[in-house]
Amino acid sequence: MGPTIIESRKPQYLTAECISCNTPVEFLMPQTSGEVIYIECYACKQVLSIDIQYPQKGPASASSASSSNTKAGGSTKKDGAATAKPRRTGTGTDASPLESELYDILGVPTDATPALIKKNYRALALQNHPDKNPDPEAHAKFQKISEAYQILSDPKLRSDYNMYGQNKDVSPEGGFVNPEAFFKQQFGGDRFVDIIGEISIGRDMRDALNEPEDESTGDLSPEEKAKRDASVTETKDKARDEARQARVDKLVQNLIHKLSIYTDGPCDYNAAKAYQEMIRLEAEELKAESYGVELLHAIGFTYTLKAKQYLGKNEMLGLGSWFHGVREKGHILSETVSTLRAAMDLQQSFSQLQEAEKEEMDEAAKKALEEAAATKGLRALWKGSKLEVEGVLRDVCDRTLGDTTVPKAVLLKRASALKIIGAVFEGVKADKTTTTPTP
Repeated sequence: MGPTIIESRKPQYLTAECISCNTPVEFLMPQTSGEVIYIECYACKQVLSIDIQYPQKGPASASSASSSNTKAGGSTKKDGAATAKPRRTGTGTDASPLESELYDILGVPTDATPALIKKNYRALALQNHPDKNPDPEAHAKFQKISEAYQILSDPKLRSDYNMYGQNKDVSPEGGFVNPEAFFKQQFGGDRFVDIIGEISIGRDMRDALNEPEDESTGDLSPEEKAKRDASVTETKDKARDEARQARVDKLVQNLIHKLSIYTDGPCDYNAAKAYQEMIRLEAEELKAESYGVELLHAIGFTYTLKAKQYLGKNEMLGLGSWFHGVREKGHILSETVSTLRAAMDLQQSFSQLQEAEKEEMDEAAKKALEEAAATKGLRALWKGSKLEVEGVLRDVCDRTLGDTTVPKAVLLKRASALKIIGAVFEGVKADKTTTTPTP
């Protein structure tokens, strides 16, 4: 009588031993090797972190292989099967996180409020901004600070981090946000892009971070290096000019489309009131964005000034246009000086911080300096961004109202609609519950 042959099946489950209560557990086999999975012990409810490693396939053998069971890392392993190596995890809670590294990076306690996390992030991000901080390690610090904030500012990711620490992938869906996105969100976010475009400070910062270090200049003479630097600068300036032109072109199209809602109609009193209400509703939504009220005021001022300049050409022998032109130049000069002062003030704060590092200043005093530098940094960034936005919008308005392919009657209607938008935007007020940044 021949041997009894027992039918087998393809393995679907792995087994491991809970390192908390030593109970064997069984679970479905993952599809890929090198994957970390999380298994809850059915007996003690302990969450285990399991590393899955599949053996490399060797050459096919014509003979049957004998199998043997061995213990490896707390898991049961068979030849040709995967190994499961459990380790304890999931012991943290929101009240008592498993680890605190990300909190330490931002300098906040583990029970910090979202407001404190955001406040410290802004301070540290500005302090370690590679464009503002000459420290060669500022780039790496900036990235760590940004990643820590993106986890701790998201309630679910923060809860996962509190429970599992960094054993579990707690990165945001789609990966960490480029630092460029942070500065974009600081000044209007996506809701303002159709009106002001992408503020170039974010793009310039991204390019500075991604620019590879050039180590090939060591053999160049001072004259050759200067010539090469000039060529690089010229290329960058050309790229910036092209990007700005593309930005203005797009914004002109957007503005003409918005104005056409008014200009394509009868343009009577009722139409003007209806258009005004439409713009008011838009402004109420926009003001909720970061620096929304301030941006609306800047946009409104520019629109109003440009509309009055155009309409003034046909009033009082053009004196109205001349008056608003003088007012525009005065405003530009004032804003430029204010921006330069903010930048100089920020530079002074960074110098004080560097001195504090050398002198080993008291932590409380040092922290006060850091907070002051962060506030000044954000103010300087806002001033620079506002100056840029107003400059771009002046070009947009000039193109919109100076289109020689459009009848003058239509241009006058555009100016009237632009004046309506400007008046509504300038009149926006912050809600009492809203904390308005200090410009």
